[in-house]
Amino acid sequence: MKKRIIANWKSNKTWSEVTHWLNNFPNDEDSLKTLNSLEIILAPPYPFLALARDIIVERELPIKLAVQDLSAFGSGAYTGEVAAFNLQDLNIEYAILGHSERRRFLQESSQLIADKVAEAVKWQIKPILCLDRPYFAEQAKFLQTTLLEKCLLAYEPVASIGSGQAEDPSKFLEIVKEMSSAYGARELIYGGSVNADNVRAYLRVYSGVLLGGASLVLADFLDLLYQAGSADLS
Repeated sequence: MKKRIIANWKSNKTWSEVTHWLNNFPNDEDSLKTLNSLEIILAPPYPFLALARDIIVERELPIKLAVQDLSAFGSGAYTGEVAAFNLQDLNIEYAILGHSERRRFLQESSQLIADKVAEAVKWQIKPILCLDRPYFAEQAKFLQTTLLEKCLLAYEPVASIGSGQAEDPSKFLEIVKEMSSAYGARELIYGGSVNADNVRAYLRVYSGVLLGGASLVLADFLDLLYQAGSADLS
């Protein structure tokens, strides 16, 4: 199974910066061969989704698109919301839901996030459900088993996000035990200060990584991808 590398640009970049980043992403034969073991997923801000889709298709880049959030509602009179229905023509395959920054700054509740998961699944968008230990069990209570089975679970210790201090990979078995008690045996993605120096260690124990700052500068992101793609992670 391919390891997932998820790049969350958050509220960063302009139209020209997105264009430059994607137009300089390598698509030569040697690069593609190295990256073949990876599933690369990019989550740009909403205004750049169509631009990213067009460049990815035109240049035949090995990148899938995600959104950083979704409305819990369908189409209709919900000013400012972006519904899954609105995204049908953009080749969106994933949605990052329940990110700790939205829980913190926008006071998103576990019920609201569960509603967003249901909406994503309804429109065949795969949820990347972000979780930290304080609300592992609580979030699970709001999700039906049929919805949980559709989710990728991303463990993101809040203390590590943007801090430069990634959590020790040796805690993996402890985290999996806690996660399994609430969600059953599942693959797990790690997010929190991952970079080119530590990505191999995380991919040896996790099925993927969720990146923030490490994905913004293309040279840094490619360094991380090549480290991940050329490594023996068995």
